[in-house]
Formats: sequence, C-alpha cells, structure tokens
Amino acid sequence: MELREFFATHGEEENIVVARHAALEEWNKRLKFCSACGEPLPPINIDANKQQAINMRVCTSCGTQHFPRIEPCIIVVVQKEGKILLARHKQRNSNIYACIAGFVEAGESIEHAVRREVREEVGIEITNLQYRGSQSWPFPDQLMLGFTADYASGEITLQKEEILDAAFFPKDDLPPHPRPGSISYQLIHGLI
Repeated sequence: MELREFFATHGEEENIVVARHAALEEWNKRLKFCSACGEPLPPINIDANKQQAINMRVCTSCGTQHFPRIEPCIIVVVQKEGKILLARHKQRNSNIYACIAGFVEAGESIEHAVRREVREEVGIEITNLQYRGSQSWPFPDQLMLGFTADYASGEITLQKEEILDAAFFPKDDLPPHPRPGSISYQLIHGLI
C-alpha cells in the first residue's frame, strides 16, 4: 500500500511504526559509505516495531557513528476573517490546495522559518503564531512542525517558482485538499 494511502486509513500509532520503518529503510538504502573514511557501511536490520530499534550505524573501519537524517519542516495554516489560506504547489500534488510549508534553513528558528516561508510563498505577513503539533513525514525524512497563524498584512503575491495559486477559503467551502492522516489535514480542519 502506498504510504499516503496508509496514513489516510490508519491510526496514529500504526502510522508512527510505518513512518519509522519507511524512514529507516530509506536511510539504510541511501547511506552506503562512511562520510569520514569512505569505507562501505554494513546495512542494519530494520524492525520498526521494536521501541529500541537500532537507529545508528557504526563504521567498522573507523568507528564513526551515523544517525538517520531528520529534516525539520514547518507547515502553517493562516486564518483571516473566518477563512484559511491554502495554496496549490507547483512541484507536488498540484491538484490539491494545502497549507504553506517549507524546510527550516540553517541558523533559523522554527518561528522565523514559518514567517519567512509565508512571506516568500505568498507575500503576506502573519501574527499570533501558535504551535499545534508535529508529524513524522518520511518523504524521505521530514519532521513536520505544525502551526496556526493570523493574517497581519499584505496582498497575496505568488512565488511563481513554487506556487500556482493561493487564496483564503471559507472553512465550509474548501477546494480539494490533503486527506486524513496528514498534519495538513489536521490543521485545515482544526483538529490540532
């Protein structure tokens, strides 16, 4: 079963196990050589059901420890006068409207990343930023940090390289949007 389908049809505890397995499997496939000495790394056996599953690989040549990558990302739903901001992204799932999201850059705080992404992608300023929850998103190794915020100022100006369309939508008249199982769905529907 495709991961997004699994997340949409299963509960949180099952999704955690599957997300962990998918992330470790991808890491196991990608990390072939030690970044310190260049020697081949032995693969690990993955059992995501174990609470103490091995999540470290040690180079048998130089002893360097390697840990899975986790890339922090922000995701935010912006509210204005009873409506929420959703955008159609150019690169992924361009048939649905989703929350504004993006990677946290080196040296940035999470809060700064939220404000920057909103400003870059749709050209508006936000206020009243509130953390709502997180979700592992193994596509391939993201940790999504979810927020709500209120519109502060500005006109929607699209970042053409990333965004096809964006608008504020009434909560009772939403365009096609992410399915259950994603933090985006939870934020859009006020579930977190």
